[in-house]
Amino acid sequence: MTRDNRFLRLGKVQKTLLAANIGLWIYFVAGFVQSSYPFRSNPLGHPAGTGYTFWGHSIAVVESGLVYPFFRVLFCAEFPSFLFATLIARAISPDLLINWFFLGISGGGWLLVAVMVVSFVQWYLIGWMVQKLWQKWSVGPTGKRNHDHSHGRTRTDEATSTTSSL
Repeated sequence: MTRDNRFLRLGKVQKTLLAANIGLWIYFVAGFVQSSYPFRSNPLGHPAGTGYTFWGHSIAVVESGLVYPFFRVLFCAEFPSFLFATLIARAISPDLLINWFFLGISGGGWLLVAVMVVSFVQWYLIGWMVQKLWQKWSVGPTGKRNHDHSHGRTRTDEATSTTSSL
């Protein structure tokens, strides 16, 4: 089975959630580009963190990232991913997210990259669970769907109308 076939086999709920997640990350990147400022390690004369810095462009070096609407939306929507990525980073090293850079990206920036990757898994799993619950609730005890979408009637309505006409 090719990758294209696997993507096509995803349910509508999963595709919708993954597409919405892509849109959310595009919104975040646009907001970051619009709001970021040049990184300076000591902007107020005392050691600051590295914030979320990508190749010299930063947010949240001395202020909270939550002052930015695009960051608040991302944080709320991706909270499970933020929590998971932060716990893993803290388990690896308590100082991992503080003051370091790798390939021009700060520790906080790498956390965002991890959150982005984990968020797609998060929304895929949520979509999968919703789809499974939907399938479970829409199937009756006989294993057949309770609702006949082609006629807009339930199977119990059909059974009732058949017995009452006899």
